[in-house]
Amino acid sequence: MQGIRNKAQAFQAVILILGVILALRMTLDWNSSHDPLFFTYLGLTILTSMLRLGVPTVAGTISVGFIFILASLVQLPLQQTMIIGVTGTVIHCLRDQRRGVDWLSMAFQAATVVLGIEAASAAYRRIVEALPHGGTAAALPLASTILFLVTAFPLAATTSLRERELLRRVWQNRFLWSLPYYLAGAALAGLLTAVQHLPPWQNAVVIAPLLFLVYRSYGLQLDSLERERQHAEELATLQLSMVEALALAVESKDIRAVDHLHRMAIFAVGLGEELGLRDEQLKALRAAAVLHDIGQVAVPDHIIMKPARLTPEEFERLKVHPDVGADILDRAHFPYPVAPIVRAHHERWDGGGYPHHLKGEEIPLEARVLSAVDSLIALSSERHHRRALPLAKAMEVVKEESGRGLDPVVVAALESIYLQLDAQARMKRPGSLDASQAESERPAAEGGEAPDFLATIAAARREEQSLLEFTQILGCSLNLHETLTALARRFRRQIPYDTMVLYLEKKGRLEAAFIEGENHSLFNGLSMATGEGLSGAVAAQRRPVLNVDPAPEPISSRYPERAALLRAALAVPLDGPNGALGTLSFYSERRNAFAPSHLSLLLAIAPKLAVTVENSIRFREAENQATFDFLTGLPNAGSLFLHLQNEMARCARTNSSLAVLVCDLDGFKQVNDRFGHLTGNKLLQNVATCLKEHCREYDFVARMGGDEFVLVLPGATPDAINLRRRRIGAQVERVGIDLCGEKVIALSMGAAFFPEGGRSAEEMLAFADSRMYEDKAARKSAQLNPAGDPAHNWLQ
Repeated sequence: MQGIRNKAQAFQAVILILGVILALRMTLDWNSSHDPLFFTYLGLTILTSMLRLGVPTVAGTISVGFIFILASLVQLPLQQTMIIGVTGTVIHCLRDQRRGVDWLSMAFQAATVVLGIEAASAAYRRIVEALPHGGTAAALPLASTILFLVTAFPLAATTSLRERELLRRVWQNRFLWSLPYYLAGAALAGLLTAVQHLPPWQNAVVIAPLLFLVYRSYGLQLDSLERERQHAEELATLQLSMVEALALAVESKDIRAVDHLHRMAIFAVGLGEELGLRDEQLKALRAAAVLHDIGQVAVPDHIIMKPARLTPEEFERLKVHPDVGADILDRAHFPYPVAPIVRAHHERWDGGGYPHHLKGEEIPLEARVLSAVDSLIALSSERHHRRALPLAKAMEVVKEESGRGLDPVVVAALESIYLQLDAQARMKRPGSLDASQAESERPAAEGGEAPDFLATIAAARREEQSLLEFTQILGCSLNLHETLTALARRFRRQIPYDTMVLYLEKKGRLEAAFIEGENHSLFNGLSMATGEGLSGAVAAQRRPVLNVDPAPEPISSRYPERAALLRAALAVPLDGPNGALGTLSFYSERRNAFAPSHLSLLLAIAPKLAVTVENSIRFREAENQATFDFLTGLPNAGSLFLHLQNEMARCARTNSSLAVLVCDLDGFKQVNDRFGHLTGNKLLQNVATCLKEHCREYDFVARMGGDEFVLVLPGATPDAINLRRRRIGAQVERVGIDLCGEKVIALSMGAAFFPEGGRSAEEMLAFADSRMYEDKAARKSAQLNPAGDPAHNWLQ
C-alpha cells in the first residue's frame, strides 16, 4: 500500500514542478492593462467557488468558475487567467476539505490548472491567428476541450494509481462525462467576450443576470434531479433486495447461507473502505458480495456439493458460473457496475484463474477485494466436504496466497482489519433493521435466525442431494447385501428407525431378505403370505403407510415382549416391471417417529431400489448359471477347478489329507436310447441328489459334464474312500432300478490323494480319471470273464 502511495505522490510532484515552472515564467511577464475586467472575473470566480455555485449533474456538480477561465483566455493576459484559475481551484479545494488540508493534493490540482490554461491558451492563439475572421467561434470549443483534457487526465492518473484501478475505467466512469459541460461553458464564455467593448460596470451588469439566469434555471431542476436520484436509489435498493432474495435461494443448501452472505457483505465493504473505494464502488462491492455465486444456478448440485475433489470435467462445468452470474446481473441494470466484479472474482493475481485468465491489475480492484474476502470466509466456514478453520488459521492460509492467487496489497489490508470486521459481523446479525443497534437492543426474533422460506428451500435441496447420494449407492454394486448395508447406513442419518427390513416376494410369499438394526432375531427368517400382516398388505395394495402400528406383523408369536416395544412403522412397496418385488419397512420404538419428509424420500428412492433389487436378482441368477450346472444344480467344472485349487493350497499349508473321487455312470447311453433323454435327465438329477446325500456338509460334489461327477473329500483316507465307494455304488444302482424298473447303470470310480496324485488340480483330476477308466475296464472284463480274478485296485 505504501508503494502505491509513493508512486501517486511522485506523479503529483512531477506535475507540481511543471506547474510551478510555468507559473514563474508567466509571472515574469505580468501585464496589468486589463485590471478592471481581471478583478471582475476574479471576484466572480471567488464568489461562485465560495457559494458552491455549479451546474447540477447526475454524477455531481461542476463549478461554473471554468467559464470565467475560458472568457479570460480571450479577454485577459495569460498571467491574469492563471491567477483566476488557481484562485478558484484553491478555494474549491479548501471548501471540500473535511479532515484537514491535503496541501500536496491542493497544489497538484492548482498545477494541473496552470498546465491546462497554458495548453488551452496556446491552442486558442494558434486558431485565432490562423482564422483572423471568426476564429473565436472555432477556437473556444477547442480551448475548452484542451483545458478539460489537461486538467482532468492527471487527476484520473493519480486516482488510478491510488486505487489500483485501470486508468481506462477511471477515465470513463469519473471524468469523461464532464466534457459536454465544458463545451457548453465555451458557448457562455463566447457570449461574455461578445460584450467586451462595454465599460466594466456594464460588463458586470450583463454578466450578473446571465449567471443568475443560468444558476436559477439549473436550480429549478435541482429538486427534480434530487427526486429522480432518490427514486433511482429506491428502485436500486428494491432491485438489490429482490436479487438478494434470489441469491439466498441459490445459496440456501443449508440455513448457514444467511450468515455466510451477511459476513461476505460486512467484510467486503469494510475492506473496500480501508482501501479507499468511493461510495459507488462500495455499493457495487456490497451487491457483488451477496450475489457473487448466483451463477451457480447453471451448475448441477452434485458438482457444487460433491464431498470429494472435482474431476477435470466437473471443474470445467463449475468454471461457467462467474460468466453466467455476470450475465444475469447485466440484465438487472444496476446503477453501479456489479457484473464486472462477479465476472472476475475467481481470477487470480498470477493469471491462473478463470474464466478469462486476467492478471494483476487487469482484474478490477473490487473483484480483487471480493476474491480475498471470499477465500477468508470460505476457509473459516463449515463446508459439506471439510471442517471450518479458526479465523486466525484461515487468515494465515490467505496470506500464503498473497502475490500468487491474491493481490498482496489487498491481503495486507485485510490482515490489518479482519478481526475488527469479524467483531462487526458478529454484532450486526443478519436480519437486523438497524445495523447500529447493540445486540441487547435488538428484538429477540431477529437473533440471526433464517426466514422460514429458507428452511423450506434448504430442506428441498438436502432431499435432492440425498437422492443423488442414494442413487450413487444403488449403482455401486450388484451384490444386494453390500448395497443394502451401505443404504441402511445412509438411511440412518435421515430416518430415525430402530429396525429396517427388506421383504422380497417369492412364490406368493414375502420373505425377510435383509435386516438391519436392533431386532434382527425378531425378523430373521420371517415369511408371510402376500397380503398378510402390515408389510404384506403394503405389497398387495401397493400403497405406502406412515406411522402405523406394526402389531399386524406376524412377529408377536416369536418374542411377544420385544414385538410389543415397536410403536410405529413406515413401509413403501417396491414395484418392478413384472409386478410387486416386495416391501421396504422401517420400525421404531417411538410413536409417530417418522415424518412426511421421510415418506417423500422413500417414495423417490423406491423405484430406483426396485430396479437395483431386480438387477441383483438377475445377476445372482446369471452368476449361478455361470458356476452351477443348470440340470443338476451342482457346481460345474469351473467351480470345481477353483474349489480344488483352494483346497489343495489349504492342505499344503496345514499338512492335511485330501481325496478326489471321479465317478462315471456305466450304461447311461443305453438309458437315453431305451427310455429317452427326459428319463436320462431325471436319472442324472437323482444321481446328483444321491451323491450329495452321501457326502458331509464340507465335502464338495460337482458335475464335470455328461455323466461324469467329481467329489472333493477333505481329510478322507483310503479305507474311508473304499467304504464310501461300495455305499455310493449300491445306492446309484438302486436309483436306476427305481426309475427304470431294472438294473440299468453302475458306477465306475477312480481316486487320487494329495499330494501323491499331483500338485495341481489338473494333475489330480487326470490321475483320478485314469484310475476311473481302469476301474471301468476291469468291470467290463469281469462281465466277460466271470471266472477271472475280480480284484482290482481302483485306488492309487
